[in-house]
Formats: sequence, structure tokens, C-alpha cells
Amino acid sequence: MSEDQIKLSGKIVHVFAHRFVVQTSKGVVLADLTPHGADLVELRIGADVELEGEQKPSELKVTRFACDGASLAIQHREKPDHGHHKPADPATAIEAARSAGFEPMGAPRRKPKHFEIDGRRNGETYELHIELDGRIRKAKLIGNGHEAARRLRGRPTLL
Repeated sequence: MSEDQIKLSGKIVHVFAHRFVVQTSKGVVLADLTPHGADLVELRIGADVELEGEQKPSELKVTRFACDGASLAIQHREKPDHGHHKPADPATAIEAARSAGFEPMGAPRRKPKHFEIDGRRNGETYELHIELDGRIRKAKLIGNGHEAARRLRGRPTLL
């Protein structure tokens, strides 16, 4: 099992179509069976289940569902690759930031058409938007309420 693959067991406490909440000994977990997977099993509140799957930031993508002694493999469709990300080197973004007098802070974050990286210059922190070819598109001063400022302070972002 890879590091993103986990096993857990618990009791179903809520059901939302093909997603459901499992109460485990360590807390609650939102799990996703896919609409096809939900057609194959009966999700019942109070049922004891054993799950395996890939832990995503928001939910567990269930790949094995076991309940009442029966076990079922669940297939998830791969998301299509629409080619949104052209090959690009994050080192280009770091070098562009340094060439413009910014000290990069952290790793560049890849977007479809550019990189975003936080950088400091003259005691101020900026969020830089750098094109894949190294041209700086935008240098936005980060204020205290800005999402990137919260990221730099290590606090969670509330959406």
C-alpha cells in the first residue's frame, strides 16, 4: 500500500448519495464510493464497515468496501489529462524572482499558465506570478488579510 493508501474501520453515521461519513476511533472521515460504487452496496447508517482507499485532502476515495463479511473492490475513473500543464521548470520562476531582486520564500506553486511564488524585497512580502518562460506577470504586495500571508504564517485558510 502506498503512503496515501489507508485502511480504517468504523460506523457509518451519515449518508449523502455516494459519499458517507464514518465514525472511527480517531474521529470522522468523509468517504467517497463514486455513483457506480454506491449502486453496488447498500449504505446504511449504523453499519460497521472496513475501508481501504486513497486519502485525498477532503475525503477518502474508497477502493475496497467491506461490510457484513462481504468485500467489494471499487474502481474510480481516472481524471482525463487535458494537457493543461505544459512542461515547465520551477527553477525558471525562482531565477526570475531573484533576477528581479526578490528573495524567493518556499517552492513555486504550479498553475496552468504560470507559477506563483512568495518573495521578499526591501522588507516587504509579495506574491509573484511568473509566466512559464520566466517573465514576471504580477508582483502583488501581501497584506495581513491575504491568503498568502496566512500561508506564510502557517495558519489554515478558511474558505
